[in-house]
Amino acid sequence: MWQKKKMIRTLSTPTRTFIILSAVCVILFILLNLQISAPFIHWLAGIDRAVMVVLNHDGGPCADHFWKTISSNMAWVPVGAALILSFAYYKKSLLISILIVVGIALTIVLADQISSSFLKPYFGRLRPSHNEEISSLLHYVGNYRGGRFGFVSSHSANAFGVLAFLAPVFRHKAATIVLFIWVCLVVYSRIYLGVHYPGDIVAGAILGVTVGTGVSIAMRAAYFKILDLKRKLAVMQGHRISIESSIVTVAIVATGLYLLFYNFSQAAPLPYTATRFLATL
Repeated sequence: MWQKKKMIRTLSTPTRTFIILSAVCVILFILLNLQISAPFIHWLAGIDRAVMVVLNHDGGPCADHFWKTISSNMAWVPVGAALILSFAYYKKSLLISILIVVGIALTIVLADQISSSFLKPYFGRLRPSHNEEISSLLHYVGNYRGGRFGFVSSHSANAFGVLAFLAPVFRHKAATIVLFIWVCLVVYSRIYLGVHYPGDIVAGAILGVTVGTGVSIAMRAAYFKILDLKRKLAVMQGHRISIESSIVTVAIVATGLYLLFYNFSQAAPLPYTATRFLATL
């Protein structure tokens, strides 16, 4: 992943991908806020509801238990396994292993907070489980209905973000396929539980891949910056510091900020504007 420094100094494929994805996110955000887009958005919303009714179904007690488990915190066990594999793969470089942990944490924090703390309350689109027009047509597991708003899916953003970050870390087709299957299971579980439209999932995927790619680029750049700093510090007398310890401190601070601002995801929607159509769909 971080073998050649020249990858940072040129406009690499990940960088071009990140720029394109960022542009797509900005364009989509603008389109969703333009009055002229209203007819098209309503048309897409109708398709979204129809597909939701088809994909959501009662699979029986076993399926209910399976998809509920996949949608829970247990779904992140594969990420833990991926971390262990990354430590084994990069066992000769503690710095890379730490950067991978920091990168995953940063990806999840950014994807989760952008989706939950900003986009959901901003657009204010009701989850299908809270939409009276469709809620009676759906299957649910127990009394779970999720929060009030669902655009975009945080599960989708987090899962696709981790996939986008870890794929270039391993650079292994089989590992990427396994991670992709895990992501598909996680995001479909939200549809099965009746708490997200397919459109929520797709939008979350775009956001997650954008964030994961951006963090991957940042961590790669940080790796070479830290190596340069360590070389400079090595020739300075009495000024040796632990770069790894500094990174761990950053990870702890990031985690603390995430826990501190987590409750923002339950914030009320922003004041209604004429351009916010999703709240009425």
